[in-house]
Amino acid sequence: MKKKIAAFVLSLAIAVSFMPANTFAASTAKMTSYDQVIKSGSTVYCAGAEGIYKVKVKKGKVVSKKRLVDAESFGAYSYYSGMKKKGKYIYTQSSSEGTLFSLVRVRTSNGKCKTLASANDKGEINYAIKKSKIYYKPSYGGAKKVMKLNGKNKKKTSVKPVMKHRKSNAKGYKVIMKEKGSRVITYLKTPKGKFRLGSHRIY
Repeated sequence: MKKKIAAFVLSLAIAVSFMPANTFAASTAKMTSYDQVIKSGSTVYCAGAEGIYKVKVKKGKVVSKKRLVDAESFGAYSYYSGMKKKGKYIYTQSSSEGTLFSLVRVRTSNGKCKTLASANDKGEINYAIKKSKIYYKPSYGGAKKVMKLNGKNKKKTSVKPVMKHRKSNAKGYKVIMKEKGSRVITYLKTPKGKFRLGSHRIY
């Protein structure tokens, strides 16, 4: 009997040793995102109160700026967060004053915006980009899903997206929003000073 048990344990150990490594891989996809600033070379992408700005800097000073995409809801604060740059796109969480939460991607050259996924009342869509796939799930309820970077071929998955939020990927760069009367003004703070990006009326 002991010999049979020993033989079984040995055969099980051999079988386990030949299993693919990903069989034991953690069922999570992890990613660091940025809520205010992504700096890529001399270009800075800023999540401001009015939308996402594309800013050119030289030695820490702003030399040009344009708003890539408007915020869907013009409230007092930014409705874009959790930005991630990959290739020619910025991927970002989008939230409105109501109960609409989305995951969108914005083309960095022309600001063309595409909604990849939506969740009406289930909170922000947490996501993680891993190679050519996006793993995503609403904060409250909803199934874990995976899709291509362009939002196609959605399907359920066992992989859970885990996001780490940081304000900026560049030391000394951050977004400042200030209310002045009936307006909110968005600034980019760099090591060389504070630069006004834009403003909008909130009431």
